[in-house]
Amino acid sequence: MPHDVHQLGEVACTPVDGKGGEDLSGPYEPVLGWPGPVEPGMTLARASSVVARSADRVVVGAHFGLVPEPPRSVWWGRDLYYDDDGPFGPKYAPLRSAEQTHTHHILTFDRAGEVVEDWTWHDQLFGKVDRVQVDPYDPDRPVWITDGLKRRLWKFSADGKQILLEVSAEAVPDSSELPWMGHDIAWLRSGDFYAAGKQRVDRFTTDGEHVWALAARGSGPGQFEDLHGFVIDEPEDRIYIGDRGNARVQVFDLDWSFVAEWPNILGIFSMRLTRDGHLWIGDGVTQKFLKYDLEGRLVTSWGTFGVAPGCLFGPHGFDVDEEGSLYIAENYNDRVQKLRLREDADPADPRIVGPLVP
Repeated sequence: MPHDVHQLGEVACTPVDGKGGEDLSGPYEPVLGWPGPVEPGMTLARASSVVARSADRVVVGAHFGLVPEPPRSVWWGRDLYYDDDGPFGPKYAPLRSAEQTHTHHILTFDRAGEVVEDWTWHDQLFGKVDRVQVDPYDPDRPVWITDGLKRRLWKFSADGKQILLEVSAEAVPDSSELPWMGHDIAWLRSGDFYAAGKQRVDRFTTDGEHVWALAARGSGPGQFEDLHGFVIDEPEDRIYIGDRGNARVQVFDLDWSFVAEWPNILGIFSMRLTRDGHLWIGDGVTQKFLKYDLEGRLVTSWGTFGVAPGCLFGPHGFDVDEEGSLYIAENYNDRVQKLRLREDADPADPRIVGPLVP
C-alpha cells in the first residue's frame, strides 16, 4: 500500500543506517516538529523573517500572522498556481487577504520550538510584516520591523514592549510615481540607517530624520525594480542590493557610485553576508540557496523545491544561530524551518552557511 501523502510530509528524507534517503538540503537535515504549533488548526500566513538572537530566542515574523490552516488538496497539501504578474511563482492558493484581521505577527521560539514570546500586544500596528531585523551595532540589540502595507518601520526594545522609533510614509519626501516603502533595513556604524524597497533607497539619521533618497525605476545602473535584500560591508566600502525585479545584484561603494552588476539571479528573496567574505542569497524562483564570492562568481548552491521537510518554497529570510543551525522563513510554505548540520557533514563543506555578519 502506498504511503499516505500527509504522512510523508512528516518524514525527513535522510539515510537510515547509511541506506536510502535523498539529498534535499545539502549538508543539513530538518529538525522535525520545530517549531511546535502555536494554536491548534492555525498556521503562519506567509512567514517572512527569522532572527536567531540565540538558539533559545528565535524571532519569527509572518506577513499576515496566524490564519486557519488551508484545506489539504492537490499536491502535497497545496494548490499551486503561477503568478501572471511576474516570474515569482509557483505560489499556492488561496492567497492571504490583506483585508483580513490577523494576529500573532511576531513570535519567539526556544530551541525546543516552544513559544516564549508572542507580541499580540502590537497586532493592531501591523498590516503586512515584511522584515524583522536586529541592528548589529546597537549593544541593546533592538528589533526593527518593516510593514509594506502600512508603509512604516518601527524600532522596538529587545522584548518588544516599547516602541523606540517609528518612521511613516507621511514623514518621507515622496513621489506619486515612486512611493516610499521601507522593506529592508541596513545600518552604518554611525547609527544612520537605510531603508530600501520597491524602486528607491532612503537614508535616515539615528533618530529617524530623512536626509537622502535615491529613487529611480528602470533596469540601468542605479535603477531598481522590486528591491529585496540589502547588505552593507562598511570595511570593504561596498553595498550589495538585491534588485529582484531585474534579476540581479547591484554593487555600489558607500557613496553610491555604481561598481558592478551580477546578472541572471532569478528570484532574490533574501541576502546575507558571511564572515568568510561570501554573499548568500535565498532564491524564491529556483528555490535554492546561492553562494557568491564578492566578485559575483557563483561558488555553490543547494536546495530542492517542495513542501517536504528540508525542501524550500520561497526562502524570504534566513539566519544562523551560535550552534550552526540554519533557520529559514518560507513565504510560500507558511512555515519557518530549523535545519541542523547532518552528523556526516564535512565542516569544510562550502555549502554550509555562516557564521553570518550580524
